[in-house]
Amino acid sequence: ITQGARGIAQSSSQGLSTVGQKYAPIADSIQSYVKEKAGLNMQALADAGYGLPAVGPKYEAAKKAGTAQLFDLGAPVRAKVMFSLKCSTQEAATADPDMPSSIRERVKGMVDVFWSDLTVFTEQMFEDQKLQSIGKLADTVDELGAIGKDTAPMMLSPRWWRAFCLYRIKPFDRSIFGQIKDPVFWSFTILSLFTGYGIRIWFFAFVLMLIVTGCPADEFQLVSYILGFKGSQFISSGIIQACIAAVRYYMCVHPGGTHTCDVDGPGAREDIVSGLSDFLGSCILTWVAFFFLPCSGRSAGSRVVGEATPAAGASGGEQQAGCFGNKTYDLSKGGRLTGLLGWDITAFLLSCCFAYFLMYVDSAHLRPGGEKTTSTNFAAILDDVWKWQGHTAIFWARVFYAMLCFPFMVFLIPGLNSILTHTTATGYNRNGACVPCMLHPMPEDKNK
Repeated sequence: ITQGARGIAQSSSQGLSTVGQKYAPIADSIQSYVKEKAGLNMQALADAGYGLPAVGPKYEAAKKAGTAQLFDLGAPVRAKVMFSLKCSTQEAATADPDMPSSIRERVKGMVDVFWSDLTVFTEQMFEDQKLQSIGKLADTVDELGAIGKDTAPMMLSPRWWRAFCLYRIKPFDRSIFGQIKDPVFWSFTILSLFTGYGIRIWFFAFVLMLIVTGCPADEFQLVSYILGFKGSQFISSGIIQACIAAVRYYMCVHPGGTHTCDVDGPGAREDIVSGLSDFLGSCILTWVAFFFLPCSGRSAGSRVVGEATPAAGASGGEQQAGCFGNKTYDLSKGGRLTGLLGWDITAFLLSCCFAYFLMYVDSAHLRPGGEKTTSTNFAAILDDVWKWQGHTAIFWARVFYAMLCFPFMVFLIPGLNSILTHTTATGYNRNGACVPCMLHPMPEDKNK
């Protein structure tokens, strides 16, 4: 039976091959005919405007629109996740049964405030990712570095010096580890910490002028300027001067109970104009920068390609007429930083009162073990400003004011800055354009 079946299969295959060879020319003729006619029809459709050349752009536009809608559809899910995380954080932070109810409510309120800022920051990141995925944002360092190349400033012109200085101070493609390799960065850092003769104030006034001439100034750069300025004040006029004062007190007190602190003491020989310029300038420049904040823009949109995005201040905040190159006037710019600026003016007024108190003590001879106490007046106190007592009082008022700037240091924590101020990190490229920060990719490891 098996042999018979094999014989039948062999004969069948031989018959099919014979039939296939007989009808092969007919199949080839039909295939060539179909190809010829299809080619003619496809060419005719293409000539009439149909086919991929016409459908391609529409397909790409529909695909980008669909991608954008997917990001939008995820917004409710993100909101639910953020709300759940907030509730979990509040429960974990207030899980102590011995915690007073007043403190528990205050902690919950702080978590609410921080979580609202975190939600705004998260949505901004998703918005950037959406625009990047649909091709509306430049997403490489080379593309960001080329922005403004068509209008690059001429060598050694004022715009060229502006671009040179801003790229060295706030580069978009370098972290602090890349900046410390630049000797120009170290020169600028020393100038920002040198308080003598008002050099620190003049330097930051120069930097503010460079930022504002962007027309409009970038919101993140103004916020970063204020934080950097107050941070340098805390370090230079606060920490460094307090250490210098301790050394001078040690050197001016001599064995036997004698001293020369009226000559060699802290601030006794410091120029009064230098001290006052640092003291007053630390407050004035901060508020000048704050004045420009509502008129600032968000240069994270400088990498937008194709369609323009809405104005930065198109939603939220009180809006009035445009100012300084920006179309909107938005009082919400700066986020939580605006509350700290109120603290800054309070700290400045307290420092002025502290300086007046010290000069009053010396003018009325209220120091124990000194001259006999006498009455004094405002004119006598002003006369002491030009003496060593006034120099010392202003010195300690500067230290007191700088130490009160410590809350600004919290905003300098990486990551927390953008969350609390509702801004996206930006920097300057070599053309002087303000663009989003983006580091160079890691080089390939040849050992792998």
